[in-house]
Amino acid sequence: MSGSNNVVCPISTKRINENVVRLVALLVIAVAVLGWLTGSRLVFLLLAFDFGLRAFSSGYYSPLRLAAQWIAQKSSLSVKLTDAAPKKFAAGIGLVFGFSIALALTLHWDAIAAVLSGVLVFCAFLESALSFCVGCVVYSLLNRFLVLTSIK
Repeated sequence: MSGSNNVVCPISTKRINENVVRLVALLVIAVAVLGWLTGSRLVFLLLAFDFGLRAFSSGYYSPLRLAAQWIAQKSSLSVKLTDAAPKKFAAGIGLVFGFSIALALTLHWDAIAAVLSGVLVFCAFLESALSFCVGCVVYSLLNRFLVLTSIK
């Protein structure tokens, strides 16, 4: 099931392996849970940095992407191509979440950090388990709203 089949996302000619993306999402869940269990701002800052590498570059040096590619290769997962642009948009949202969680932990706003962590883990779960790209849906809704308001 792919949640991003009927939504409008940025146009890009670059394609990436959907199975690697889903493994990255699974690793995001593991890192976020680790960060929450340890209460470590550093873990969330590193997670935000990794999201930034994937959002604003090719993602070639992203530790999570490299680990996911290694896992996919060792487990002989098939290659299933998908557009890279919506995943980059989602990574940008993850970057904001990672920094926001680290900031909330720094300010001892534990409830806010817990809610933000929960949302991040939930979105990563949807991507990992169901191949449902929340970031792509958000982009589509923003695009639809902005197009409609510019017509009026």
